[in-house]
Amino acid sequence: MTAEPAVRESETPKVQSDREALRWPGVWRVTVTSRAADVRSDADRALAARREEPGTAELHASIVRQLDAAHEYATQRQGWRRWLTGQAIEAAWANLYGATVMLFGLLPAAELASRAPEALAVGRAYLPGDDARLAQLAARVAAGDVGEADRGLVQSVLRAAYATAGIESGRVRSFRNMLLGGVAALTVITAGLVAVGAIWPSAIPMCGNGTLLASLGPREGIRVCPAGAGAPSHGDVPLVALIGMLGAALATAASLSTRSELTTRYSLAVAQNLLKAPAGVATAIIGLLILNSGFVPGFAGLSSQTSILVWAMVFGYAQQVVTRIVDQRANTLLHAASPDTPAGTPAR
Repeated sequence: MTAEPAVRESETPKVQSDREALRWPGVWRVTVTSRAADVRSDADRALAARREEPGTAELHASIVRQLDAAHEYATQRQGWRRWLTGQAIEAAWANLYGATVMLFGLLPAAELASRAPEALAVGRAYLPGDDARLAQLAARVAAGDVGEADRGLVQSVLRAAYATAGIESGRVRSFRNMLLGGVAALTVITAGLVAVGAIWPSAIPMCGNGTLLASLGPREGIRVCPAGAGAPSHGDVPLVALIGMLGAALATAASLSTRSELTTRYSLAVAQNLLKAPAGVATAIIGLLILNSGFVPGFAGLSSQTSILVWAMVFGYAQQVVTRIVDQRANTLLHAASPDTPAGTPAR
């Protein structure tokens, strides 16, 4: 085993932080450590400009403590429990946000005025448009006379916006966990269904009655099955499941062209796409059972192996109708949690 290369003394603290964050998976680690280094640099510069003023040293020390906590969470290894609960990532961002709010209390008055639009943009990303604090800050920024008296207002808007961001991100995380639980449950159910069909082929009949072929001759009792045999076989249900998954994969590929990537702490794309595979299997098997049951008025029955497999693919693709509800809910949560879209923007 080779030892990790030592961090060179000539490297800046920001580079050292990024190297430590890269020890464990997660782009958020690099983002948090990078922003923490920027906030620390701004805090040091602000302290140098206001060192003689009372209370600035204590405020700077508080900022440093929160940045150290954010850095510690960002460079720690997280197991499955922390990943599911979001303990590390939420704690890192909460401390970073807290340090940022306090930074606006330390900035010199001239720099506070120049960075007030930054706080306004954050507020508009998460707070409703009719928020009184947001409207007041927008008016002050538009007038161009943000001063020392507005420092508390700027911090209040930031604090409220960051609190809302944490709440919305928590909703995305909870929905992701529910999605993964649904994927696991549906996968177990469909796997059991396929196993039953593979062991007892007659338990889940996938064969058609061959109405069209029977009309061409005097043969009675003709049957057409997915695997090509004239009677139920062990490969019928597994083949239908595989074709259903293929239809689901085509639907997933089609949905990628319309998916919009948003900046959020958590991603739902993987969980959404994983759900489509077992859903495609389920809709393919259930769809063929419905067609073979004679429940559909005017449907003469599945007359060839090709038609059975085509219908299985169609039903696999049709899982999009069911999972579309999940996708719409996911898009709504992602839009609410992303700073890329103003608060209250409807998801498409």
